[in-house]
Amino acid sequence: MVGALWFDAGMVSTGGEDALKRARTALASGRLTLARDILEDHVHLHRDAEAFKMLGEIRHRIGDLPGAGAAWFATSAKGPIVDEAVGAWRTKHDDDFAAMWATIPASARRGELTPKLAALKARAEAAAPSPEPSPSPSPSPSPAPASTARAKAPKKVAPEPAATAPPVAVPQARAADPVRAPRTDEAAADRSVPEAQSGFDAAKVIAWVLAALFVVCAVVGLITILQWLVPGT
Repeated sequence: MVGALWFDAGMVSTGGEDALKRARTALASGRLTLARDILEDHVHLHRDAEAFKMLGEIRHRIGDLPGAGAAWFATSAKGPIVDEAVGAWRTKHDDDFAAMWATIPASARRGELTPKLAALKARAEAAAPSPEPSPSPSPSPSPAPASTARAKAPKKVAPEPAATAPPVAVPQARAADPVRAPRTDEAAADRSVPEAQSGFDAAKVIAWVLAALFVVCAVVGLITILQWLVPGT
């Protein structure tokens, strides 16, 4: 199978004879997985054409055709086996160029690219979705100045005092009622005469006086209330 393949002898190799030797030793003892792991670690850091070729061969022997196609695509290998592996590689990723580019060995994706790798990279970049710009956060409203806040704040209006009627003057008890207080010289005569027989009723007089006083106070209170409610009256 190795004779059916030819590789670009001009691909720069950064050495790695020790890695290739260890991979061949593992391959000779039938440890294909160990040989593959050694070569994968090597080509991740070093661009080695011989290591690419051997990695593709080992993957092909294991049955990993897409992996073999990715390793061989990094070289100038040709032939039916290479075409079969590359076809399986493209089928696995459904011609997703970004995914195909990611499976190429890391060292082959750095530095100067072969024409095939350059074309694959261009298609991968064209197929990659452009990142959507993140929405800019809306600026938080700045606090209003203290003067503006005071201007917008409603003014507190002091409640008007409730209209109250002026106190009604209560007449003090009469010190001496001329009707009820008889003179000293007539005390004996008044005791003998019943109050009902006198022609003058003192209780009615007091009631009329109090009623008149209440009317006067009510009129004065009404006038005062009108002056408070209607200025200028």
